[in-house]
Amino acid sequence: MKELNLEKLLSECHKHIKRLRSASKKMSLYMPLSVNRYENLTDDEVEHIDQFLFRFAKLQDTIGNKLFGALLSFLQEANLKNSPFLDVLNRLEQLKIIENKDDWVELRKIRNDISHHYDDDSQEMVLGINAIYQKKDLLIEIFNKVESQYNETKSNIV
Repeated sequence: MKELNLEKLLSECHKHIKRLRSASKKMSLYMPLSVNRYENLTDDEVEHIDQFLFRFAKLQDTIGNKLFGALLSFLQEANLKNSPFLDVLNRLEQLKIIENKDDWVELRKIRNDISHHYDDDSQEMVLGINAIYQKKDLLIEIFNKVESQYNETKSNIV
């Protein structure tokens, strides 16, 4: 049961990553953004950015809110379900599943920052979009480490 849930979550993350990469590739033509470029984006370019930001957020939510806990449960770690999220990050760091919990905290911060900015503040939007664009590979890297840990553990069980 735990494996099935984990594999569904991994599959969901792969879909988000595929779409995140697709949007990122389309955005590469005009990244990093400047305020002037941001204020003159075409409708298609805005859609690429929206898709990118949406998939980044969905991937991060799935990893942080579901996958981390499912992996720790699969590894038969102490139940951290009702623990502060920082405890989960600390345990993942101790297990060397994530290199540095501060990376995750930073990813959450830049994602939260942009969700609180609105289109009328072009400078802040540009800073947020550029920051997330620069950190997309870190988020994917964290996912890859979680998936590797799962696959390694699963192969040792069989």
